[in-house]
Amino acid sequence: MAIPRRLVRFCKRLLVFLLVVFTVVIFFFFYHNKVTGNLDEYVYELPFAAGDRHRVVQGYGGLFSHSHIAAIDFAMPVGTPVHAARSGTVFSFRDDSDEGGVGESYKRKANYLMIRHDDGSFGCYWHLALNGVLVKKGRVEKGQPIALSGATGLVVRPHLHFSVKRRLNYDMDSFVRTIFRTAKGEQLLLNGRAYKRPE
Repeated sequence: MAIPRRLVRFCKRLLVFLLVVFTVVIFFFFYHNKVTGNLDEYVYELPFAAGDRHRVVQGYGGLFSHSHIAAIDFAMPVGTPVHAARSGTVFSFRDDSDEGGVGESYKRKANYLMIRHDDGSFGCYWHLALNGVLVKKGRVEKGQPIALSGATGLVVRPHLHFSVKRRLNYDMDSFVRTIFRTAKGEQLLLNGRAYKRPE
């Protein structure tokens, strides 16, 4: 029995479509732009609870929103406790937004918390939940719960955006790459991999 031509055409189109989607996903997942050569000597804690594991869904130089930026996005459901990756003092925050989505109009609607570290650098935690900043002034210690993750600002899905900056601008060399203490030792984090914070 012969296979109908319409079915053959449909299968060919479906195969081409799936190959294109697969290629685009692989490209976005593994490709990255050049980022700063600055590497912080300090070893940071992963910014979530001890024993928890979260996947990096966009790493340094990622194509979606990290072009030339040394920042890391961790996949996290809304309301996940965010912990301080390093000790410091609350510098700035926002937690009154409940808007998030794709498009330039959402870019300035992210809730965030910025902590000034003792060396003068800034730990930046973005896309926090509405009313999700738990510490709004004073000193915070490494590992302390400081916020709740969310999906505010420019987001496709809920996640925590984390970066360390020497200066508060978006110049490539304002950022520093960071080493984290993980269950498998001290590491620079890679896109697509899940990391566990040691207990």
